[in-house]
This record gives sequence, structure tokens and C-alpha cells, in this order.
Amino acid sequence: MKTNRSVPFMLAAAMFVLFSCGQDLFAQDEKKRDRALRILAVGQEPPWREVIQGGRRVQITPPQGSLPPGRLQLSNDEGVELGEAVAVKLNQISSVMAVTPGAVSLRAVGDGGLAPKAWSTLKFPNVSAGLAILWRDPAKGKWTDGCKGLFLRDDLGSSGFPAGRVRIVNVSKFALGLQFGSEKGLLKPGQTLIRAGKSGVFDKVPIELSVKDKNGRWVKVLSQQINQRPEHRTHVVLYTNDGEAPSRPVGAVVLRETARTPAVKRAR
Repeated sequence: MKTNRSVPFMLAAAMFVLFSCGQDLFAQDEKKRDRALRILAVGQEPPWREVIQGGRRVQITPPQGSLPPGRLQLSNDEGVELGEAVAVKLNQISSVMAVTPGAVSLRAVGDGGLAPKAWSTLKFPNVSAGLAILWRDPAKGKWTDGCKGLFLRDDLGSSGFPAGRVRIVNVSKFALGLQFGSEKGLLKPGQTLIRAGKSGVFDKVPIELSVKDKNGRWVKVLSQQINQRPEHRTHVVLYTNDGEAPSRPVGAVVLRETARTPAVKRAR
């Protein structure tokens, strides 16, 4: 795949903030939690394995660290729970967690209750809604040992993620060749792009992303069409396949949703 370096790529207007995981450096204060945080953990699914028990096929529990914590709970420095825990599933956007601007400390919730230490610590800026994209720390190899993350605005403002847009995020360690419609270029690691459809509509717009193999040849990691109505928006996230025997070095998550600013539910 040939890239056209003469085609300028503008960084998305979405504001992002890098954050660390597994270090409880700050605590969520006790102010009113009226900001909306959603979580998208991305990565390669562990292999599906089964055994026969009592004449029935039963799935073997995936190895520890091959999946992110199933539930995350907001807490303060003393480990006191704040609000309700949210379920986390790989490559799916979670429900809303109510937070305040500033430091957000998240702890895993397991069979033994709340973890003694924060699993993830991030800084939530003064915006109404945010999306935290998490991926396994490649230096450690297990979700239990920490993760990397990127914070993106999730509201519909002009500097956020409005309706009628496609947001492409590369959290892999590779530079990717990108073709989106007639546009061609290179998507660097950590880069985010937002593109608008004609009147917010995308009608069979091709999107292809490729990575160079060891021989310098471009190998496709995503090839499909974007179809979207003006009231929708689409997340495209590229991540490093770092699980067991990956068939290709990069995986992709494509999620379309009705565009609305995530909001905290008001108490009745």
C-alpha cells in the first residue's frame, strides 16, 4: 500500500490525556459526581477452549491476566466505594460511571470484594463526558499487572465527538497505512482522527488500515465500509494483538452508536 505524504492529516479536535494504570497517585474527592466516564478496554480475546464434563461442553476459564477486571469501582484513597461499580467487557463500551473532574481512582471488584490497591488511576479534565480507552501494558503482558490508557472527550461539542462523525484512534504500537474514502496517509501510534460525513452521512465509505510485515509488505488489518446516518457516530480503535498466537499484529474495534453526550443518571 502506498501512502501519500502530501495529504495532510489533521489531528482530531478531541482532547486527549494520557494516564497511568496501577498507581494510586491521586484520589477522587467528595464533590458532586456529575461527570460521565465510560470505559473501553481493547485487546485480543483469549482462545475459546472447552472440555467435556458430564456429557456437556464447558468453557475453560481463561488464564488470569488474559482479560481486564470484570468490574471496576470508583474509590477514594482509603478504599471507600464511591457510587456503583460498572461492568467491563473486552472491546465493548461500558455503562456510565459518575465522577468529578480531577483524579479518578478505579479498583477491581472480585469474588473477595474490592481490591486493596487502585488498578487504574486517570485524570478526568473539566468536561461533561469522557471515554477512557485501556489496553494491556505490553511490557507486562497481563491485565492484572497494569495497563496503558488514553482519555478522549465523549461529549457532542465541536471539540468533542459530535454526531455524523467517525473517530479513528490508533493505540497500537505500529504506524498504520490508512485509506478512508479517497484520503490516504499514515496513522501514527497514539494518533486520533475525526472525519465528518456529507451532512453527517456515510454511505458505503471504504476504510482500510494496513501494517507492514517483517518483509516490508503492507498487510490489511481492517477492510470494510462505513455506513452511518447523521444521528450516529462511529468509534474505530486499532490495538496491538498481544495475546496467544495472533494471526495478525493489529486488531480493530468498530462500534457505531446513536450520538448523545453520556450523562449521569439523576437520583429520583
